[in-house]
Amino acid sequence: MRRSLLAVPLLLFALPSCATVFRGGTAKVVVESDPKGAAVTVGGGQPQATPTEVVAERSGVTSVVASAPGYEDHRGIVKKKLNPAWLTVDILTCVFPVALCIPLLVDAISGSWYDVPKRYVAKLEPRAGGAPAPLPATTTIGVAPVPTGATPPPNVQMSESERKSAARAAYLEAVQLQEAGNFKDALPRFEAAQSLFDAPTHILHIAQCQAQLGKLVEAQESYELLSRTQLAPGAAEAFRQAQVAGKKELAALKPRVPTLRIRVTPNPTTLSALSVQLNGVAMPNELVGIARPVNPGKYRITATASGFSAAPVEVDLAEGASRTVDVKLGH
Repeated sequence: MRRSLLAVPLLLFALPSCATVFRGGTAKVVVESDPKGAAVTVGGGQPQATPTEVVAERSGVTSVVASAPGYEDHRGIVKKKLNPAWLTVDILTCVFPVALCIPLLVDAISGSWYDVPKRYVAKLEPRAGGAPAPLPATTTIGVAPVPTGATPPPNVQMSESERKSAARAAYLEAVQLQEAGNFKDALPRFEAAQSLFDAPTHILHIAQCQAQLGKLVEAQESYELLSRTQLAPGAAEAFRQAQVAGKKELAALKPRVPTLRIRVTPNPTTLSALSVQLNGVAMPNELVGIARPVNPGKYRITATASGFSAAPVEVDLAEGASRTVDVKLGH
């Protein structure tokens, strides 16, 4: 009987100790976001793409910050609940001198009394000033839509604030280069700003630099993109002015874009393995006979087919020109 009574405090001492050994002071939480693929930082750790599994402390406050292009930053706290069972067992240990309330103190420090939810969902609200862009299905974080002619950026891990700051720095540097007439160096900087933060002002300057560099086709597409951009009711005035300016500049640019029509004889439908090349680059056969927009410049047109060949044709297209080139294939 005496041994049984002694076993009671020892058992009580062992139970709360297991809270620390087996339960631990941390728990795993799956963090998701709406929309998916946001950059999330939990408890001041490194940004990760959602959905992701993170380790949260049972004690203290665990903050969650999520960001995505076109959305306001989400800031929240992982809600934790007190587990009465763990706390009750720990308190009971204080009744027995052998325990000395040690399990109570240990679990209080480790936070083992608290239950942590297995799932946390960060809901992001659309940002005022522009329609949010859909996030890519990959784990690429912080990437806004890239206009025609821009090179997609590599995977990056940046917060919304970092992206805005970096985009602003690239934009201001590009403006200085553009004003100095250095359009070649200004263009990639405007494209970098746009890849970090989607803004009509970036697209406007991209189109302007493309036009100055003779990339009229690319400039037209950038202006078209700008004109089709849907601005939110509370969009910044600078965004609205950029869109208005872009539409005017697009109207002035369109007459400058030359067109080139390439006709092939015999009829392409009667030829096998037809290949028409423009400056060494094969063009889709579906475009044969169609007046297509091209940039001003010199072009060398070649064509071959099974059992046929043709002499190269040279053409020099000025701005606003419209040319039709006949390519005759023979044996």
